[in-house]
Amino acid sequence: MDDLRGGSNPPVRTITYFALGFYRVFFLARVSKLSAGYGIIWLVLREDLVLNSLIEKKEGGRVTLKVTIPAQDFDKNYAEAIKRAAREHNFPGFRKGHAPKPIIISRLGESYLLSEAASLSIYMTQAQAMKDNNIQPIGDPQFDVEQVNEHEDFIYTLTVEVMPEINLPEYKGVKAVKKIRKISDTEVDEFVENTRKRQAQLVAIEDRDTVENGDYILFDFKGFINDEPFEGGAAENYTLKIGSNSFIPGFEDQMIGKKIGEAGEVHVNFPEDYHQESLAGKPAVFKVTVKEIKKEELPELDDEFAKDLGKETLAEFKDQVRSDLEKQAENAATYDLENSILNIIADQTEFDVPPSMIEMQIDSMVTDFKARVEYQGISWETYLEHSGKTVDEIKKDFEPKALQAVKNFFILRDVAKLENITVADEELDAKFEELAAGYQVSKEMIREYYENNNRVEDLRHDILTEKTLRFLVDNASVEEEEFETETK
Repeated sequence: MDDLRGGSNPPVRTITYFALGFYRVFFLARVSKLSAGYGIIWLVLREDLVLNSLIEKKEGGRVTLKVTIPAQDFDKNYAEAIKRAAREHNFPGFRKGHAPKPIIISRLGESYLLSEAASLSIYMTQAQAMKDNNIQPIGDPQFDVEQVNEHEDFIYTLTVEVMPEINLPEYKGVKAVKKIRKISDTEVDEFVENTRKRQAQLVAIEDRDTVENGDYILFDFKGFINDEPFEGGAAENYTLKIGSNSFIPGFEDQMIGKKIGEAGEVHVNFPEDYHQESLAGKPAVFKVTVKEIKKEELPELDDEFAKDLGKETLAEFKDQVRSDLEKQAENAATYDLENSILNIIADQTEFDVPPSMIEMQIDSMVTDFKARVEYQGISWETYLEHSGKTVDEIKKDFEPKALQAVKNFFILRDVAKLENITVADEELDAKFEELAAGYQVSKEMIREYYENNNRVEDLRHDILTEKTLRFLVDNASVEEEEFETETK
């Protein structure tokens, strides 16, 4: 549920969901440190604290506020900073917390104490300043102190990325084409044949004992480099299809012609770019013994074949295949239509996209891509080496999709808001039921997973997105076109 709409790898509207209205209180290092020490004081002082703030600049998705705290209020914070310093630092000749102000200033320096008072003042006022100016922040603000002196107004600026203001174009009645792939008899037959191949059995070849290209062999092997065995270079009763290029270059070719039961050798060189660096580029000798030669035997394409797959007849199985392929084609067509409508709206919508959200989305996409690479058994380092790209270059490749995803996020958010599209608890519960059925577990287990991992709002957001996309499609002017895919 890490994407905006759910489903499989949507390229132009994927976005890591997070609570955009939530603002984390992280400031300068000192302000972050002060939050624990001054939290209770803030609750006491904020009621009578006076501040003036105004928007000084607004550009590129960022807003700069100028905040002024009157001298008398800043002096209170300065006094509190001195008290805190008295408690936290040792001053010879005085008990902790009892050193007089002149001694504290002399020992720590006025600039240090003023910076502490400034940090406290920022901590106490930044949230109220943004609230007073109706600013919905994204990410962490940056601060710049313009004036800080005892008995004078304290002035600082606060710059933060903000939620963009969007003027949506007319999003109802968008003209779009829904292209639906027509499922041909040939495509159904190809699917059935591939299913048949997956059901193939390996059976021993009885009328010859010599390995040929295309055979499956059961064999033992043990590898040596400089007459020494190496880790991972040996196996017993290993099954290999000759000609599959599963082993290093040259190995399978040398297995052709070997006979069952006869010991033999294979001489190869590990590739220079072999994933195991200790073996890369080195010559090796493998001692091999073929134990059995096998071939694939395909099941007969008849009703018995269909029964093994849960259907009574071959015709019934083919009907099910066609139905499944048509559903896939319909889902793909709907997905492409949704993207098309979103892109049409996005092309007519101009607004500043917050840079931090683009960066966050790029990071999410790269993380997802890395996981898919590693799922295929390829280490991330190996992929980077073979692709010839750096992580920064890969991030750059994802930038256009990330920008489009973030832009679409805000468009869908505003459409949902304008059309009062919401997600009821009953809809969330139904989604739990759907997921439970898909994973064949109880609804309670699914709910517990989402609750324990703080993902319930993610799921609610997925549902909201699906409903909003469905609204756009239902209110679009859609023309349907059917096409066939060329088959080999």
